[in-house]
Order: sequence, then C-alpha cells, then structure tokens
Amino acid sequence: MVTRANFGCGSSREHAPWAFEVNDINIVIGESFARIFKQNMFNCGMMAVELPAEVLDDLMARFAGKETDLATDLEKGVFRFSADGESLEVPFEISEFDRALVGAGGWVGYADTNY
Repeated sequence: MVTRANFGCGSSREHAPWAFEVNDINIVIGESFARIFKQNMFNCGMMAVELPAEVLDDLMARFAGKETDLATDLEKGVFRFSADGESLEVPFEISEFDRALVGAGGWVGYADTNY
C-alpha cells in the first residue's frame, strides 16, 4: 500500500497491522507514520517505510490505476515497482533492528532466536 503523511494515526494496538496482514498487505509506504502504528508493523514482521513526498508523487503518477507489482530486496534496501512493462527501483532505509524484526517474522520470532 502506498499512502501519504501521518498514516496510522489513532492506531495504538496491533489490530491495525493485523488487518493488513490478513489481507496480504505486508508493506505500507508513506511520507510519515504515527509512531505506534509504525512500530507495531515491524513488531508484527511487516514494514512501514517512509519515503519523501516527491518520490510518492512520482510513484502515484506513474502507477495510478495500474495493477502494480512490488518486489522488495530487504538486504539491499530497494523496492522495485513494475506495471505494464515499466519498472522503477526506489531505495529505502530502515534501522538494522527493524530489518531484523522483519527477517525474523516479527518480535516473537526475533525473541525466540535472540533470547
């Protein structure tokens, strides 16, 4: 899902990320996120990634109304968007800890492995 600023405001529990997860939405990309929502996404093994507004504008202009695929290279920190023969690679940054949470499938998997 690609969205705009302050996404997840008012979501103070894991239920909001779970609603995405059960609908096979594991990544939300936006300009900014409510702090608790963002951390709950990573705690559940999903990603909430912030990108600059101009990058989001470009994504929405290029891929609006198209069935778009998203491939994520977690190790390299790159998204690859593709639709109708067009593709675009977009770099992203997340903390090493959040990367570890995603790699472990969430906080429970991370704790099982590390503690």
